[in-house]
Amino acid sequence: MTFNQRAQDFILTNIFLYIFAMAVWSFWSYFAFVGLEKMDWQGSLLYLPHGVRVLCICFFGLKSLPALIAAEITGPLFINPEQYFGVWSIASIGSIASVVIARNLVDWSQENIVGSIVKPINNNNYRKIVLVIVISGLLNAILANFLITLLDTSILLDPVVILRFFIGDVLGACVVILFLSVTFTSLKLNKLYSPHKD
Repeated sequence: MTFNQRAQDFILTNIFLYIFAMAVWSFWSYFAFVGLEKMDWQGSLLYLPHGVRVLCICFFGLKSLPALIAAEITGPLFINPEQYFGVWSIASIGSIASVVIARNLVDWSQENIVGSIVKPINNNNYRKIVLVIVISGLLNAILANFLITLLDTSILLDPVVILRFFIGDVLGACVVILFLSVTFTSLKLNKLYSPHKD
């Protein structure tokens, strides 16, 4: 593959991933911010954008970082610019980092721990994705809240908020992945989609 082909692949992949991420952001925000005037934040209990982070990092690796970073910054600003500002953007970068760390940790355990539960790796193995979802949800809950309280002293570190972040990330990622799995399985069964085979 030539440099131009790789560059074109990189750009097209990031454009597609950015559009996908913004579609998920828009869909999630429609339901999440219905009762925003009450400030109850119920939408954070099913945080669908975390599923985009997990899918992008697990399937596209670091190549997807430009699209993820752009979506993490522009998504909230388009949806609710009054609420999301500087501190939240930095916390979003920490959220992406939590998925990268989780994936690398799972990859490391697969290579270095005898009898790792993520072996064997193949296209039908969801154990790795589930582990990345759970580990990244936990890391994100701690890291994002720590960054927010570190950068904005008016916000206190609250264990209930950390738990809500964890539950929301795990449930949201599972919903996105299950939805895509059911969608592609249905398309494949109806012969409207066939996976690319080399």
